[in-house]
Amino acid sequence: MVATLGFLLVGLKPWWRDLLIIGSLQAVFAYIIRLLPVPFGLHSIFEIFLFILNIRLVTRLPYRIVILASLFGLIFYGSVETVAIQFMLHIKGFSLTDIWNYTFLRIFYFLPQALVMLIFIAACKIFNISLIGYSQEYSRSGNLSRKEIQDNLKADIVNNHNLVIFVVVLLPVLLLAILNMAFEAARLNIFPGEHFNIFNGLIGILIIVLTVLSTIAFKKIGQYVEKEYEAKRAEENLKQIKQLIDSSRKQRHDFHHQLQTIYGLLECGSYERARDYIGRAFGDISKTGELIRTDNFSISALLYTKIGLAEARNIEMEIAVECSLRDMPLTPHEASSLLGNMIDNALEAVEDKNGEYRLVKVKIAREHGTYVIMISNFGDTIVPEIRENIFKTDFTTKKDHSGLGLSIVKDIVTKHRGSIEISSDTEETTFTVTIPFKK
Repeated sequence: MVATLGFLLVGLKPWWRDLLIIGSLQAVFAYIIRLLPVPFGLHSIFEIFLFILNIRLVTRLPYRIVILASLFGLIFYGSVETVAIQFMLHIKGFSLTDIWNYTFLRIFYFLPQALVMLIFIAACKIFNISLIGYSQEYSRSGNLSRKEIQDNLKADIVNNHNLVIFVVVLLPVLLLAILNMAFEAARLNIFPGEHFNIFNGLIGILIIVLTVLSTIAFKKIGQYVEKEYEAKRAEENLKQIKQLIDSSRKQRHDFHHQLQTIYGLLECGSYERARDYIGRAFGDISKTGELIRTDNFSISALLYTKIGLAEARNIEMEIAVECSLRDMPLTPHEASSLLGNMIDNALEAVEDKNGEYRLVKVKIAREHGTYVIMISNFGDTIVPEIRENIFKTDFTTKKDHSGLGLSIVKDIVTKHRGSIEISSDTEETTFTVTIPFKK
């Protein structure tokens, strides 16, 4: 029953022949262990290890699947036993000592547990309840051989699940069930003193192992969260890159008509109008060209978004990317935060300006072993008093602003051992960020 339930909870349909062999072998193992001079309490732990080994030998499934199936089944069994035993003791009036000393009583007291487990097994089969689903079933259905099924299951669990995390979650529940029974035995003086010390020592070792596994699991969970965030960012970047490519295709399609217009103006002698028309067309095309030349997808996507934001505000935005950005040490999240916050500040600085002053310049180059990012605008002069505090958290000179943008920029630059400088006069304000190359 424990093996059947474990298999179903991991999404597998076991072979009945294997279940009968597992049950028979486990009965023999349990009988032998209880005849041996094994310290009281340890026999249950030994039986658990033998149970896992038993399933592995009979099914020849990967250890990871066997361990998960065993833990699921044993945890459910232990939880049901903890509740059922106390209920039966209260109803029938027997003591725990009587149950352990008489085989008939042990079988009788197991019947309610068996009923609950059978109900749950039936529910799992009828409603396809499983905590982990696999692409292949461990059953005789289908055209795959047993070895092919085992290989597919092994690949599936390696790619989709992490054993350490499952063990860290499940093992404490199993230990609690074991400790609960040990507590009852100790309370009724059934647990010999020297056996209790050995049992307590083994539990201590398991707790140490669990602590180490918990540390590893937390690290892996953090990595998974970071990968999930990066995947979402990549999805957003891909959407923006697609928009950039579509924009380039539209420009290419429209280029033929623009050439016809320019040719017509030149034929009519309207040279000034032709020059102005070429200037406007070249400006639009050069922006997209600069972004396409940027071989860092996340930065290309961000710049394309900011160009659209600037156009919506009727602000001119010039972009010059003079180097490859493929090896820039910033992560996609860091690059988006650094450039995004700096460009947003520059756009806000010129929003109340007029004419040619509504201009923001972005330049990215490589100089002397560093990437140099320059964001310039024609906003108000930044006085020395403000420069001293501009990168502090919560500092802002604007209403309804958090004051976190430049603080985030400073943290990213410091993390990568870079520098950030401000030059500001009555004509232009420029933020210059330098990021050293990867070593």
